[in-house]
Amino acid sequence: MKTLAGLLTCLLFFSTVSAGEGFPLREKYKGVPYIEIGDLHKEYDDVIIVDVRSKFEFDIVKINNSINILVSKATFLKEIEKLRAKDGSKKMVFYCNGHTCKKSYQATEKATKAGFKNVYAYDAGVFDWIKAYGDKGSLLGESPVDASKILSKDALAVKSLDWTKFKAAAAEAGVMIIDVRDPIQREKKLGLKGTKNIPLDRVKNLVKAKKFQDKKLLIFDAVGKQVKWLHYYMEENGYKNYYFLTKGVGGAS
Repeated sequence: MKTLAGLLTCLLFFSTVSAGEGFPLREKYKGVPYIEIGDLHKEYDDVIIVDVRSKFEFDIVKINNSINILVSKATFLKEIEKLRAKDGSKKMVFYCNGHTCKKSYQATEKATKAGFKNVYAYDAGVFDWIKAYGDKGSLLGESPVDASKILSKDALAVKSLDWTKFKAAAAEAGVMIIDVRDPIQREKKLGLKGTKNIPLDRVKNLVKAKKFQDKKLLIFDAVGKQVKWLHYYMEENGYKNYYFLTKGVGGAS
């Protein structure tokens, strides 16, 4: 009996550890209330869901019926107050990309400090949502979500080059090199001749218009995060000959 009790204690311990490891930021944001994916699904029709990511990310993948309000906007608090009074009883839920994304916690924390009641972070994120409840999510404007279009880390890895390979490819004839960083991020230069500075939104529109399909494209950003989203547009629009710089400019050494 003691052995069985000990075994149950061990199982409980390891399940608790696994849950904590699955949400590493919950420890950092201990005071931030969160809502689990199953509970959000049950209450889906009765809550206000706010996507606090960039519009670029929101346009690619989102929870249906969510409202996009970037948490870093100066008007964030004013905009969420238009959705519901601070003391409103209806739950307001903030989400971003997933388990290691802190924006959902930051939004909940910011709203709470401003006096909002009944606010929560949905910290499992949008990708867990569309995998579990594709009928209540959108990917590239389509709903229900076609799970085959959710790109894996392996799919991105195939299209990523380290700095040595990226630099060698940039020396090839006829290659188009695109820097999608915002102007404020362009302090560090890579010294690649012929590089074109084209903001991410503009690149997205040009890709959708099939402007680059006859070229080999080498694309880089600041730290390798923005290109993950551009990857969806490249695949959706039939591009094959394109590559990203692993870890962006931060990985060039």
